[in-house]
Amino acid sequence: MLSHDRIWGAVPDGFNKVVADRQRRLLVRADVAHELHIDVCVGDPNLGALSRFQGRQRLRTLRLRNGENALIRTYHHGGLFQGVTGRTFFSWPPRPFRELAVTEELRRRGVPTIEVYGACVEGVFGPFYRGWLITRELKGSHDLWTALQNGFVREWTVEKVLRPVATSLCFLHGQGVYHSDLNLKNILVRAEPGGVKGYIIDFDKARLFLGKLPKAFAEKNLRRLLRSVWKLDPRREYLTTADWDRFVTWYHEAEHT
Repeated sequence: MLSHDRIWGAVPDGFNKVVADRQRRLLVRADVAHELHIDVCVGDPNLGALSRFQGRQRLRTLRLRNGENALIRTYHHGGLFQGVTGRTFFSWPPRPFRELAVTEELRRRGVPTIEVYGACVEGVFGPFYRGWLITRELKGSHDLWTALQNGFVREWTVEKVLRPVATSLCFLHGQGVYHSDLNLKNILVRAEPGGVKGYIIDFDKARLFLGKLPKAFAEKNLRRLLRSVWKLDPRREYLTTADWDRFVTWYHEAEHT
């Protein structure tokens, strides 16, 4: 039998634990607990409209009474496991609960990322489960790949978009975080009163180190991002080699500020 800590993991302050039917568990932020219940995730898969955001599949969105939108992401395997296990996981604490805890800790440290409203798991059989993460939509934002294609980067210029992204990534590494799935779609950019700001999202498989991220891992993470550029933009029509070199320069400049 799994222990209490193995089931829930580290629960951040301000989140409530909800259990239903012994197989369904929800961590939900107290201020939205009256609106986000377990059935929002586990119930009707068609509940909520499809959003403009997409991970391995399109996210669902729900309008809350406070005027904000909640985005619901279903966990899916990628790579070799995608066609075998699909939505079924067996790591404990559950990946949605771990991502919630990691994201909240990074927000507390000042890392630009999204707010998490909740995380939910449903037992399938034995130690296997399906999972969901509920986050607040960052209104007016674009993932970086979309921003490169839709004119946002051209409007603001490469430097005014990529420099703040480089600064955010450098700060993330300064907090000892290796983003195992860093790609153009896991970076959001948004025009704000002080200029464009870069947000890093999706810490499902993040690795945390004590102190600053070792240089070798930081360079590996940059190479991981560059592979994403080559995969999405093989002809380098939207992010040129010169643009990438400038991005790396801005990243290293941020290390010394």
